[in-house]
Amino acid sequence: MKASNSARGLDLDSPGLFCETYVTKSELARILNVARSTLVSWDGIALYRIDSYRQAYPVKADGSTDRSCPLSPYQSWCLSRIGRVMQNLKSAERVKNYIKKHPEDFSPAKFQSQFHQVTRGNAA
Repeated sequence: MKASNSARGLDLDSPGLFCETYVTKSELARILNVARSTLVSWDGIALYRIDSYRQAYPVKADGSTDRSCPLSPYQSWCLSRIGRVMQNLKSAERVKNYIKKHPEDFSPAKFQSQFHQVTRGNAA
């Protein structure tokens, strides 16, 4: 039996969500059918656990991260993956440990690979 959470946009067996453009956290929360506060908590997990996610945010003049800007397609994909792991593991601490043990699952290279698989599949 495959785990699925289609009504929430978080299928555990899918390659992830691919947005074509930058989206706000509110827009992504609507797409994933979760509360914005839930998405913000996932963003906090990603920000402190995934270096490439944090580096995708612009930096303000004072050197701090500008978390108020829209999310890149890579960041949206990361948050959708964190949501799927959260659905499966049911605990933020377990998700943090999963990310620590499997950082490659959230890498830009994995994003690119899955994006190309999906776009090739759609082109056929």
